[in-house]
Amino acid sequence: MSKSFSKQLGSTLAHIQDLLDTVVQGLLRSSKKETDNKVVDNIRDAGESYYETYENIKKEKGQS
Repeated sequence: MSKSFSKQLGSTLAHIQDLLDTVVQGLLRSSKKETDNKVVDNIRDAGESYYETYENIKKEKGQS
């Protein structure tokens, strides 16, 4: 039995969101160099905190 259009659309959007999150997380982690720019450092730190928290929530819910 095939999924309804709305379920297929929701599933596709979730996969796209996961892909975007993975790409952004990879970019944040690939630029580990300390810079003299405090704004960039703060954005990087905030991104790391976000993804650590996000991963912990997913683990708690048994989704990883």
